[in-house]
Amino acid sequence: MSPLRIAVVSTFYPNPSAPYRTLFVRHLVQALAAQADVRMLAPIPYAPPWPPGRRWRSLRAVPREHEDGPLRIGHPRYVVIPKIDAFSGFSYFRAVLPWLRRMQAERPIDVLHAHCAYPDGVGVALAARELGVPLVVTAHGSDLNLDARRRSLRFQMRWALGRAARVIAVSEDLRRKALSLVPEVQARVSCIPCAGVDAAVFHRGDRLAARRELSLAPGSRVALFVGNLVPIKALDVLLASWGRLLGAGTVGDTDRLILIGDGVLRQQLSTAARAVELRGTVLLLGALPQQQIAAWMRAASVLCLSSHEEGMPNVVIEALSCGLPVTATAVGGIPDLVKPPLNGCLAAPGDARRFAQALGEAFGRNWDADQIAATTAGYNWKDLATRNLEVLRSAAGRPAIK
Repeated sequence: MSPLRIAVVSTFYPNPSAPYRTLFVRHLVQALAAQADVRMLAPIPYAPPWPPGRRWRSLRAVPREHEDGPLRIGHPRYVVIPKIDAFSGFSYFRAVLPWLRRMQAERPIDVLHAHCAYPDGVGVALAARELGVPLVVTAHGSDLNLDARRRSLRFQMRWALGRAARVIAVSEDLRRKALSLVPEVQARVSCIPCAGVDAAVFHRGDRLAARRELSLAPGSRVALFVGNLVPIKALDVLLASWGRLLGAGTVGDTDRLILIGDGVLRQQLSTAARAVELRGTVLLLGALPQQQIAAWMRAASVLCLSSHEEGMPNVVIEALSCGLPVTATAVGGIPDLVKPPLNGCLAAPGDARRFAQALGEAFGRNWDADQIAATTAGYNWKDLATRNLEVLRSAAGRPAIK
């Protein structure tokens, strides 16, 4: 039997202007390509020739196509009108359709797979209708948590998910939200995490050696955040919690809160980190490659995630694989991963006092790193790709592989 021919389409796939963007989608697609005939489109916003800003320059520098391992990644340009993103789904459709037609002419596509319900799911649903190809949409978090609250986007997402042959939600929380938005997909929705770990990168190690390499005091408490510096991550809550711990003497001047990542709040957070009451204990390191992130995870005392909402955060699995306990808010798929008192502590979102208490509890416990790492068994990209492939085969009308 010939391999399943899949066209994956998503803005989430990294590109040369954002090489660390949502790497979990890259890992999944690369693992899927080892089991099927996969072609990949990663649309990016169109950058007009005149604005001089850094973001526009970096988007203009992205090539039309580039090689990434065994895959050739295409980068269609779609128009994003600032503050009027209700038209982005249609613009996305117009951008990807010619590329998909060429793919279809070269080798027929069995199934389309869109990551994120908006604008990707809407744009690819329109293309799927034109091409007569079945569609699978994976909902990741911000689409159902945030976009679905907006009336102008909600009805578009409802249409796209309703016409999809299958829908994948990356957590049980998102599966419930998908069903509340589109009840008729109940028989067609699956829950498959898009969260795995590369054990060659994220693994246990010698904490003292890791701290020496990073110039950290051997006995210091180190809280680590890794992610996008955006409002939904509630980094104001994290900074307020850290300030409370400093004020209470739970942490001191040799302890550190490390923020790894980039985003629209970087300058604001940089200013906030210099506040007198934080006493120079907060450091922003910017975006880092995964090998360096893993080194910080092996050196840290706890990973912190104070988000208002989440899907299935891959960073939690990566931290746990390094034997690092996690203090996080009980939102989205996080409670599926963090099981107090086995591998971390949970708090309600939006409450700096409660989050500080949970973080203080994590600092005060003696954790079993081997036990923590064992909780990530089964979260590997090969197995997750196999589960996705089963859904994609079903959508394409292919029999399951025995």
